[in-house]
Amino acid sequence: MTMVTTASLDSLRSLLRGEVITPSDQAYERARRVWNATINRRPALIVRPATVDDVIAAVNFARRAGLVIAVRGGGHNPAGKSTCDGGMVIDLALMRSVWVDPAQGIARAAPGLRLGEFDRATQAFGLATTMGVVPDTGIAGLTLGGGYGWLAGKYGLACDNLLSVDLVTAEGRLIAASAEENTDLFWAVRGAGANFGIVTSFQYVLHEQGPVLGGMLLYPFDAGREVLQTYNEFAKPRRMNSAVSSPCCPVRMAGRLRLCPASPEMSARAKPFFGPCAQH
Repeated sequence: MTMVTTASLDSLRSLLRGEVITPSDQAYERARRVWNATINRRPALIVRPATVDDVIAAVNFARRAGLVIAVRGGGHNPAGKSTCDGGMVIDLALMRSVWVDPAQGIARAAPGLRLGEFDRATQAFGLATTMGVVPDTGIAGLTLGGGYGWLAGKYGLACDNLLSVDLVTAEGRLIAASAEENTDLFWAVRGAGANFGIVTSFQYVLHEQGPVLGGMLLYPFDAGREVLQTYNEFAKPRRMNSAVSSPCCPVRMAGRLRLCPASPEMSARAKPFFGPCAQH
């Protein structure tokens, strides 16, 4: 493991508006945890930037010290990519701002923002974009990995609705990428995941979308053929999201199929299709 001296840490702290957490700090054990509790890694230090300048300072420090960098947005990556052993975790949790321009139909969001926070900000104007299915998930890893969500059937993936990013490179440079600028990099960050840099700002296109009513319809497993045939007829011509699965569930619910309509419009349209199946 690369050794980091007390003097170098003091120098890093003097450059930041955010936080530096080391294994000797009381906050370390909680700060190093990620969503997947089976991942048990111990970074040499955790940096929580408050600004883009903080991100640049952290990247430059890690490069000079020879530290591996892991970047944490929401910390929900199941493989544990948002943490590391013996390196630096750049935890973006303090960077959670969002700005919505309803006239232009765009939103600019910081990388520590969660899905629920983004949706609340955009729904204040009756707007939304595809942004995952679990409110506590971070927008950054979701978007960089593609981003399937409730609105994907109508508006595409989260990365399809990405207009531009600001990104800090491994050299500590802040650059922009879009369809007009650094186009190869913009292509890469829309779905290819990590290792192209640390995105410090995402700009999305927004769509008119009111509140969504979701729910679940359960059918006996022995009605599966009829349900799936009916579902195929219902879902194929419509650009709305729905899902069918055979869930793992308690014994009292075993052998049930579920249908999850994703909007009031879908619920209304589903009734004449799936009403007969409910007799099973």
